[in-house]
Amino acid sequence: MFRTLKERLIVISLLLITGLFSLKADEKLRTESPKFFFETGSPPWAGERIPLPPGFARDLGWTGVEEIRFAPGMFKPSESDFFSYILVFALKAGSDISEDGLERELLTYYRGLSKSVMSDSGLSVDTHAFTVTVEPAAEEHSGAPDKTPKADSWTGTLNWLEPFATRETQTLHLEIHTWKQGETPVVLSCVSPLDPKTNNSIWDSLRVIRKSFCLE
Repeated sequence: MFRTLKERLIVISLLLITGLFSLKADEKLRTESPKFFFETGSPPWAGERIPLPPGFARDLGWTGVEEIRFAPGMFKPSESDFFSYILVFALKAGSDISEDGLERELLTYYRGLSKSVMSDSGLSVDTHAFTVTVEPAAEEHSGAPDKTPKADSWTGTLNWLEPFATRETQTLHLEIHTWKQGETPVVLSCVSPLDPKTNNSIWDSLRVIRKSFCLE
């Protein structure tokens, strides 16, 4: 899977960084505003917080802040929860979180992420073939966080090249909820390469975390 020692070291470094986040995430992230509360259980899922637009996607049309929580097997292709996570954007008032806005901005985000990570390893990727599709969920309010009863519900898919571990094409499934908290547009996305229509533990975990999520 990893062709050179350099590639192995890159992945090991990512895993070590993720481990450090898991030790400090709750203490650090809860002291900043806005505050994102995730109940991920024990051990806590690793996390990070970055300003938007991120350095890897400066052309993103959204501004604000992002927080993410990674499943324990996030960077381990052999694990059942590989590349599974929950991602939340708290955005500047007036940000476009319509169906078109979601497709456009998520595509920009993931194109930039893949290109940046691959470039850091001296590799290139053609991101023009990446696609994001989003549509209203069959049950509009099903599974929304308990404290956001007016959230809109969406399902989607992302086709891209996963740049961290496999460097192979990958389809990610998305369950997205959007709402306005005061004047702040919020986008919450549960993400996994596993099909959410099948019975699997990672989607059970993502949905439990989503139900209890709150933003202050």
